[in-house]
Amino acid sequence: MSYINVLAQAAPATAPAEAAAITTQPAAAPAGAAAAAPEQPSLFSSFLPFILLIVIFYFVLIRPSQKKAKEDKARQDGLKIGDEVVTIGGIHGIVRDVQETTVLIECSPSVSIKMEKVAIARVKSK
Repeated sequence: MSYINVLAQAAPATAPAEAAAITTQPAAAPAGAAAAAPEQPSLFSSFLPFILLIVIFYFVLIRPSQKKAKEDKARQDGLKIGDEVVTIGGIHGIVRDVQETTVLIECSPSVSIKMEKVAIARVKSK
């Protein structure tokens, strides 16, 4: 005897009216609920978090690095003979010659070093 036969024998017989009541039917919805379907979010509100993230990255990461690059370029272009400078390696000296991409730095009275302009970390104020 199979499992289905056992259940069929154990279940009491129901009248046809009761069997119709047991069948599943969708529940009756309230009168106003059928007309109100859930709204889809607009395209703008879907992309708003991404737009805000890009704006935040611009002001936190991109803009400060562009500003620093402009300052570095201005400092390198503004080098002139006689400026006291410090290199990125920590060498202190006085600029003796300025060329397009290099500078000649005098570290002591008899020692001069030719370096790239990008190696100048800062110009000491006089």
